[in-house]
Amino acid sequence: MIDFHPVETGDKQWIDSLLQSESRFGCEYTFGNIYSYSAVMEVQVAEICGCLAVRYFIDGLTAYCYPIGGGNREKALEEILRDGSSRESEFVLFALTAENVEEISRLYPDAFEVEALRQDYEYIYLSEDLIELKGRKYQPKRNHISFFCRNTRWQYEKIDRHNIDECLAMSRQWLEKSAEEYREELQEEYRIIELFFAHYEDLGLVGGLLRCDGEVIAYTFGEKMTEDMFCVHVEKAYADIRGAYAMINRQFVLNELSDYKYINREDDTGAPNLRKAKLSYHPAILYEKYEARPKKC
Repeated sequence: MIDFHPVETGDKQWIDSLLQSESRFGCEYTFGNIYSYSAVMEVQVAEICGCLAVRYFIDGLTAYCYPIGGGNREKALEEILRDGSSRESEFVLFALTAENVEEISRLYPDAFEVEALRQDYEYIYLSEDLIELKGRKYQPKRNHISFFCRNTRWQYEKIDRHNIDECLAMSRQWLEKSAEEYREELQEEYRIIELFFAHYEDLGLVGGLLRCDGEVIAYTFGEKMTEDMFCVHVEKAYADIRGAYAMINRQFVLNELSDYKYINREDDTGAPNLRKAKLSYHPAILYEKYEARPKKC
């Protein structure tokens, strides 16, 4: 029996030690993401066989991340599958890599239905591309930034405890301006952002903001994944201010993240406009992810 417990900020140290024992790109494997989703669902964690196990309860479904860490992963996976099979609800393994799928197929042949989830693919960029925006393919981005610089009195700041409340206030205004059809989903996102900001320093987050005439009009933040990769969790800007998104993206990487080789900007959730925007930055890696569900007898 796995001794799961609700995730707390005090879990960060031991969870980070397990996450850092392996190098992988999936944004689910950052403590900030694991913790922040407790704002909208039940999230439980446990150490088993020297690996991290994460369990989510989502609308009657039990979802498990693939075990990660320097311990006995095969044994940890066996315990997770036993835990999932013992529950009345359906369960799924998610955020799987191609290597995870191969391992499951070897250990449990013909036991799972595996599906690639395009909406979960992650967009990973070279930091130098996001800073320099070189070449014809980035001309539209440079045009937006030039327009922004010509038409606004702007300044960039690093996010800290002195300006967090302004970022949160900007998020509330951004939510009020959003389309009604997306309001429920975006309200959930806002609760996640609230939790991020409530524990910003405890979670080791790094962020930046843009001001226009003293008012916060864009911000972004995330956390270190590996020595050469940073994961951007949230980016917000007023869409009616041309160039604000392009500018905060570039300024943040330029000022805070230039020592990282890669910037992981997470997935697109299947939203067409978000997918178009993320593809327009020409990712160096489109990181595929899968889910596995037990086959029904």
